[in-house]
Amino acid sequence: MSAAALTSITRSALGALVDREERRTGSRMVAYEIVAQTIGASASWVRAFLGKSEGVKEPRITLFQNIRASYENLCSRVEQENRADELRLKLIKGEIDAVTQGFDAQGLRQNENVVGRFLGKDP
Repeated sequence: MSAAALTSITRSALGALVDREERRTGSRMVAYEIVAQTIGASASWVRAFLGKSEGVKEPRITLFQNIRASYENLCSRVEQENRADELRLKLIKGEIDAVTQGFDAQGLRQNENVVGRFLGKDP
């Protein structure tokens, strides 16, 4: 892998970390601080690296490894949250289906009674 490709991938992973923290905290500047602290860099370096500033140094290997580990942790958390959401939604759907099945059966009986009365038949 070329150095340019590695830098691009690292920048993408770092950007995802900052975006996630921004959504969580509601502040881009706070997100820079949190991510910087997590990976062992300064917030100004994170901003400059993501902004493709000409004066910013490429990440050293330990910083790259920290970004990689943080990104992998983020992916694991997102996958776990998605599994929990899917389970919760399946449970809700099951409850809704159980309720609507009861309505459907009850509704059919009521319709039969109404139609029967309309036709002069006893239910």
